[in-house]
Amino acid sequence: MLSHPPDIVATMSRRTTHIGYPGASPRRLARTRRWRARLVATAGVLAASLLLVAGLPLAGLGVLLAALASRSVLAGRAERAAAGANAERRVAEHLGRLRADVIIHNARSPGFSGDVDIVVLGPMAAAVEVKLGAGKVRLAADGQVRVAGRLLPGRPLRQAVAMAAATRRTTGLAAPVAAVLCVSEMRQRPRLVDVDGVAVWVTSARHLRRVLLRLPHHLDRAEAHVAASIYE
Repeated sequence: MLSHPPDIVATMSRRTTHIGYPGASPRRLARTRRWRARLVATAGVLAASLLLVAGLPLAGLGVLLAALASRSVLAGRAERAAAGANAERRVAEHLGRLRADVIIHNARSPGFSGDVDIVVLGPMAAAVEVKLGAGKVRLAADGQVRVAGRLLPGRPLRQAVAMAAATRRTTGLAAPVAAVLCVSEMRQRPRLVDVDGVAVWVTSARHLRRVLLRLPHHLDRAEAHVAASIYE
């Protein structure tokens, strides 16, 4: 009968402290964008009505069409943010049995724009960038990522490196913080790639727990909680 190595057995027996809520940041962004979309549409209708009363129907129609176009763009961005929030929640569900010491969701780092989707501390140390996508993943040398032929915004690989560096700087850890890019429905097995001299794990949500368990175990429980206290 196969048995787990001692360090993995210890990890599985731990109780995890959670800080924050999965998908909280993109969910707030989705609400903001939906509110802006409604505001733009309402303002457009009001402005068009005033122009119609003033005897400028063509100008009113132009304003109304522009407002509706802007509303459509904002609504689309809101839906993408909501889908990102759902992806973060699904990824978090796959960490339910990880039994790390601390898992922080949407961790803010001073001096770093945005937040780190997931920080895992104890016994491993990792920063996880979550991207929504389903299909075969192709990686480019400049940090770009394609999923099923679709180019993901920005440069997710370099973003993962930056998030790991920000996490290490914020927590003050002497031990390295692993950079992980999790593409929610990636079809391939996990792979380790070099990004500007930094190792980055690329994995699906299904294999994320397995990847984290393979990372070096640098932190004891006390060290993990001290490092995580900055986020509380």
